[in-house]
Amino acid sequence: MPVRTPLLPSRSIHRWGALAGMAVVLSGCGSALVAPGAESIVGTSAAHAPATAAGTPPATANLQAGSNIAEPTPANATPTLCQAFQTHAMLNITLLFGQTRPRGQAISASEWRDFLKTTLTPAFPAGLSVVSAQGQWQDPQTGRISQEPARLVTILTTPAADLPTRLDTVRNRYKERFEQQSVGLAVAPVCAGF
Repeated sequence: MPVRTPLLPSRSIHRWGALAGMAVVLSGCGSALVAPGAESIVGTSAAHAPATAAGTPPATANLQAGSNIAEPTPANATPTLCQAFQTHAMLNITLLFGQTRPRGQAISASEWRDFLKTTLTPAFPAGLSVVSAQGQWQDPQTGRISQEPARLVTILTTPAADLPTRLDTVRNRYKERFEQQSVGLAVAPVCAGF
């Protein structure tokens, strides 16, 4: 029998709406790439599915460990992870941009806005999110640990043949323009819906 969890008070839902309401993102699928036939090692059940208005989980088949993330299934088969949540297989890309040059000079807000306008947005016009953060990293040459302001850019997109080229272009332009050793990149398969 599925475990029923109480609904959050509407005030809590509203407070988290800015984070959770933009997209349903279910990560941790364990797959290196999202592709037809790719399988997830993460399972879920109806107990974790979105609750209905009455507070009970919708009537969906349980997903088992190893459920396929994206491959469509016949009507009588166990739904894929993405199908169960009415989402699509996508990639969750996070770019990590340090905001300080090597000699300590900060990258200004206007310089960041210009980079966003001239490089990031043209490469990913369908949309992205930018979050200000505080980063920490270790210089591989000196071993010194440094902290600096950072920007995290999250992009949800479908896999595409030109995606590696677009990401390399963005990263290389930032490194050249702002004298950076690197721009962090993390890519993970997700189920996402808007």
